[in-house]
Amino acid sequence: MIRITQSLASAAAIAVLAGALAACNPQADKTNPPATATAAAPAASDRNVRLLAAAEGYETLTETAFDKTFPELTASLTAARQKASEARALLATDQAARLDTLGAGIDAALRDQNRSALAIAAVETYRVLVSAQDASALVPVEVSLLDYAGFRYDANAKSRPVNWDQMTADVAFARETWARISPRVTAKGLSGAFDSALSGMETAVAQKNAVAAGIAVSNELALVDALEEHFKPAN
Repeated sequence: MIRITQSLASAAAIAVLAGALAACNPQADKTNPPATATAAAPAASDRNVRLLAAAEGYETLTETAFDKTFPELTASLTAARQKASEARALLATDQAARLDTLGAGIDAALRDQNRSALAIAAVETYRVLVSAQDASALVPVEVSLLDYAGFRYDANAKSRPVNWDQMTADVAFARETWARISPRVTAKGLSGAFDSALSGMETAVAQKNAVAAGIAVSNELALVDALEEHFKPAN
Protein backbone atom coordinates (compact mmCIF):
# COMPACT_ATOMS: atom_id res chain seq x y z
CA MET A 1 0.00 0.00 0.00
CA ILE A 2 1.41 3.34 -1.02
CA ARG A 3 0.62 6.61 0.72
CA ILE A 4 1.63 9.71 -1.26
CA THR A 5 1.78 12.87 0.80
CA GLN A 6 2.21 15.66 -1.73
CA SER A 7 -0.59 16.62 -4.11
CA LEU A 8 1.74 17.07 -7.07
CA ALA A 9 3.41 13.78 -6.30
CA SER A 10 0.03 12.10 -6.01
CA ALA A 11 -1.10 13.24 -9.44
CA ALA A 12 2.19 12.28 -11.04
CA ALA A 13 2.30 8.88 -9.39
CA ILE A 14 -1.27 8.05 -10.36
CA ALA A 15 -0.54 8.93 -13.98
CA VAL A 16 2.67 6.89 -13.99
CA LEU A 17 1.00 3.91 -12.35
CA ALA A 18 -1.94 3.96 -14.75
CA GLY A 19 0.38 4.04 -17.73
CA ALA A 20 2.57 1.29 -16.37
CA LEU A 21 -0.36 -0.98 -15.61
CA ALA A 22 -1.69 -0.44 -19.11
CA ALA A 23 1.72 -1.34 -20.46
CA CYS A 24 1.72 -4.54 -18.42
CA ASN A 25 -1.42 -5.74 -20.17
CA PRO A 26 -2.31 -3.47 -23.10
CA GLN A 27 -4.91 -5.86 -24.53
CA ALA A 28 -6.76 -6.64 -21.32
CA ASP A 29 -10.52 -6.77 -21.79
CA LYS A 30 -12.45 -7.36 -18.60
CA THR A 31 -15.80 -7.38 -20.36
CA ASN A 32 -14.79 -10.20 -22.72
CA PRO A 33 -12.60 -12.65 -20.81
CA PRO A 34 -10.97 -15.45 -22.80
CA ALA A 35 -13.08 -18.56 -23.16
CA THR A 36 -10.20 -20.96 -22.61
CA ALA A 37 -9.32 -21.95 -19.07
CA THR A 38 -5.90 -21.15 -17.68
CA ALA A 39 -3.80 -23.15 -15.25
CA ALA A 40 -4.25 -22.29 -11.59
CA ALA A 41 -1.60 -20.00 -10.16
CA PRO A 42 0.90 -21.64 -7.82
CA ALA A 43 0.24 -21.01 -4.15
CA ALA A 44 2.68 -19.02 -2.06
CA SER A 45 4.42 -21.07 0.61
CA ASP A 46 3.07 -20.72 4.14
CA ARG A 47 6.52 -19.50 5.18
CA ASN A 48 6.47 -16.61 2.74
CA VAL A 49 2.86 -15.71 3.53
CA ARG A 50 3.73 -15.41 7.22
CA LEU A 51 6.86 -13.38 6.56
CA LEU A 52 5.06 -10.95 4.26
CA ALA A 53 2.22 -10.57 6.77
CA ALA A 54 4.80 -9.70 9.43
CA ALA A 55 6.60 -7.28 7.12
CA GLU A 56 3.38 -5.45 6.24
CA GLY A 57 3.00 -4.11 9.77
CA TYR A 58 6.43 -2.50 9.65
CA GLU A 59 5.74 -1.12 6.19
CA THR A 60 2.68 0.59 7.66
CA LEU A 61 4.74 1.91 10.56
CA THR A 62 7.27 3.38 8.14
CA GLU A 63 4.60 4.96 5.94
CA THR A 64 2.85 6.63 8.86
CA ALA A 65 5.85 7.55 11.01
CA PHE A 66 5.75 11.22 10.05
CA ASP A 67 1.98 11.70 10.28
CA LYS A 68 0.34 9.59 12.97
CA THR A 69 0.26 10.54 16.64
CA PHE A 70 2.67 8.69 18.89
CA PRO A 71 -0.13 6.75 20.63
CA GLU A 72 -1.33 5.65 17.18
CA LEU A 73 2.20 4.63 16.21
CA THR A 74 2.56 2.67 19.44
CA ALA A 75 -0.65 0.81 18.64
CA SER A 76 0.63 0.06 15.13
CA LEU A 77 3.86 -1.26 16.60
CA THR A 78 1.98 -3.57 18.96
CA ALA A 79 0.08 -5.07 16.02
CA ALA A 80 3.26 -5.37 13.94
CA ARG A 81 5.11 -7.13 16.75
CA GLN A 82 2.31 -9.65 17.15
CA LYS A 83 2.68 -10.70 13.51
CA ALA A 84 6.47 -10.66 13.75
CA SER A 85 6.39 -12.94 16.79
CA GLU A 86 4.42 -15.46 14.74
CA ALA A 87 7.10 -15.41 12.03
CA ARG A 88 10.17 -15.26 14.28
CA ALA A 89 10.77 -19.02 14.18
CA LEU A 90 11.27 -18.72 10.41
CA LEU A 91 14.27 -16.43 10.79
CA ALA A 92 17.92 -17.44 10.91
CA THR A 93 19.75 -16.70 14.16
CA ASP A 94 21.43 -13.58 12.80
CA GLN A 95 18.14 -12.30 11.36
CA ALA A 96 16.37 -12.76 14.69
CA ALA A 97 19.20 -10.94 16.47
CA ARG A 98 18.95 -8.10 13.97
CA LEU A 99 15.21 -7.91 14.62
CA ASP A 100 15.90 -7.53 18.35
CA THR A 101 18.42 -4.74 17.76
CA LEU A 102 16.02 -2.90 15.48
CA GLY A 103 13.21 -3.39 17.98
CA ALA A 104 15.27 -1.63 20.63
CA GLY A 105 15.86 1.19 18.16
CA ILE A 106 12.14 1.50 17.49
CA ASP A 107 11.42 1.65 21.22
CA ALA A 108 14.04 4.38 21.67
CA ALA A 109 12.66 6.36 18.72
CA LEU A 110 9.15 6.25 20.16
CA ARG A 111 10.41 7.22 23.59
CA ASP A 112 12.36 10.15 22.13
CA GLN A 113 9.57 10.98 19.66
CA ASN A 114 12.11 10.79 16.84
CA ARG A 115 10.04 10.19 13.72
CA SER A 116 12.99 9.84 11.36
CA ALA A 117 14.68 7.20 13.50
CA LEU A 118 11.37 5.37 13.85
CA ALA A 119 10.79 5.27 10.09
CA ILE A 120 14.32 4.04 9.38
CA ALA A 121 14.28 1.32 12.06
CA ALA A 122 10.85 0.16 10.91
CA VAL A 123 11.86 -0.10 7.25
CA GLU A 124 15.04 -1.96 8.21
CA THR A 125 12.83 -4.44 10.07
CA TYR A 126 10.72 -4.74 6.92
CA ARG A 127 13.89 -5.56 4.99
CA VAL A 128 14.90 -8.33 7.40
CA LEU A 129 11.49 -9.99 7.10
CA VAL A 130 11.07 -9.82 3.32
CA SER A 131 14.66 -10.98 2.79
CA ALA A 132 13.92 -14.15 4.77
CA GLN A 133 11.56 -15.47 2.08
CA ASP A 134 12.52 -18.68 0.33
CA ALA A 135 12.92 -19.32 -3.38
CA SER A 136 9.22 -20.08 -3.85
CA ALA A 137 8.29 -16.38 -3.49
CA LEU A 138 5.72 -15.60 -6.19
CA VAL A 139 6.91 -12.00 -6.44
CA PRO A 140 10.72 -11.76 -6.48
CA VAL A 141 12.28 -10.53 -3.24
CA GLU A 142 13.94 -7.76 -5.25
CA VAL A 143 10.54 -6.12 -5.71
CA SER A 144 10.13 -5.82 -1.94
CA LEU A 145 13.68 -4.49 -1.70
CA LEU A 146 12.80 -1.76 -4.20
CA ASP A 147 9.92 -0.88 -1.88
CA TYR A 148 12.42 -0.81 1.00
CA ALA A 149 14.78 1.49 -0.91
CA GLY A 150 11.96 3.88 -1.76
CA PHE A 151 10.71 4.04 1.82
CA ARG A 152 14.23 4.69 3.14
CA TYR A 153 14.79 7.43 0.58
CA ASP A 154 11.45 8.99 1.51
CA ALA A 155 12.21 8.85 5.24
CA ASN A 156 15.60 10.48 4.73
CA ALA A 157 13.98 13.15 2.54
CA LYS A 158 11.51 13.95 5.33
CA SER A 159 14.20 14.12 7.99
CA ARG A 160 15.32 17.51 9.25
CA PRO A 161 17.85 18.29 8.05
CA VAL A 162 17.33 16.28 4.87
CA ASN A 163 19.81 13.40 4.82
CA TRP A 164 21.12 13.77 1.27
CA ASP A 165 24.08 11.42 1.79
CA GLN A 166 21.83 8.57 2.88
CA MET A 167 19.44 9.30 0.02
CA THR A 168 22.37 8.90 -2.37
CA ALA A 169 23.06 5.47 -0.86
CA ASP A 170 19.36 4.57 -0.97
CA VAL A 171 18.95 5.27 -4.67
CA ALA A 172 22.24 3.49 -5.41
CA PHE A 173 20.86 0.41 -3.65
CA ALA A 174 17.66 0.74 -5.69
CA ARG A 175 19.71 0.91 -8.90
CA GLU A 176 21.65 -2.23 -7.99
CA THR A 177 18.44 -4.07 -7.11
CA TRP A 178 16.70 -2.91 -10.28
CA ALA A 179 19.64 -4.15 -12.36
CA ARG A 180 19.07 -7.65 -10.97
CA ILE A 181 15.34 -7.74 -11.62
CA SER A 182 14.85 -5.56 -14.72
CA PRO A 183 15.78 -8.30 -17.25
CA ARG A 184 12.74 -10.22 -16.00
CA VAL A 185 10.32 -7.32 -16.59
CA THR A 186 8.76 -8.02 -19.98
CA ALA A 187 6.50 -4.95 -20.11
CA LYS A 188 8.65 -2.33 -21.81
CA GLY A 189 6.47 0.57 -20.65
CA LEU A 190 6.83 -0.51 -17.04
CA SER A 191 10.57 -1.03 -17.35
CA GLY A 192 11.09 2.38 -18.91
CA ALA A 193 8.89 4.11 -16.34
CA PHE A 194 10.77 2.54 -13.45
CA ASP A 195 14.12 3.50 -14.89
CA SER A 196 12.87 7.08 -15.28
CA ALA A 197 11.67 7.16 -11.67
CA LEU A 198 15.11 6.12 -10.45
CA SER A 199 16.71 8.75 -12.67
CA GLY A 200 14.41 11.33 -11.10
CA MET A 201 15.48 10.25 -7.63
CA GLU A 202 19.14 10.53 -8.62
CA THR A 203 18.68 13.96 -10.17
CA ALA A 204 16.79 15.26 -7.14
CA VAL A 205 19.64 14.22 -4.85
CA ALA A 206 22.27 15.71 -7.13
CA GLN A 207 20.36 19.01 -7.16
CA LYS A 208 19.35 18.75 -3.47
CA ASN A 209 15.77 19.43 -4.54
CA ALA A 210 13.43 18.13 -1.83
CA VAL A 211 10.23 18.72 -3.83
CA ALA A 212 11.58 16.81 -6.82
CA ALA A 213 12.76 14.04 -4.51
CA GLY A 214 9.25 13.65 -3.10
CA ILE A 215 7.70 13.43 -6.56
CA ALA A 216 10.31 10.98 -7.85
CA VAL A 217 10.10 8.61 -4.90
CA SER A 218 6.30 8.69 -5.01
CA ASN A 219 6.55 7.53 -8.62
CA GLU A 220 9.02 4.81 -7.66
CA LEU A 221 6.80 3.50 -4.88
CA ALA A 222 3.72 3.51 -7.13
CA LEU A 223 5.66 1.58 -9.76
CA VAL A 224 6.67 -1.03 -7.19
CA ASP A 225 2.95 -1.77 -6.92
CA ALA A 226 2.87 -2.20 -10.70
CA LEU A 227 5.86 -4.54 -10.51
CA GLU A 228 4.08 -6.65 -7.91
CA GLU A 229 1.10 -7.00 -10.24
CA HIS A 230 3.41 -7.75 -13.17
CA PHE A 231 5.01 -10.69 -11.39
CA LYS A 232 1.89 -12.15 -9.81
CA PRO A 233 0.77 -15.23 -11.74
CA ALA A 234 -2.65 -15.11 -13.38
CA ASN A 235 -5.44 -16.51 -11.24
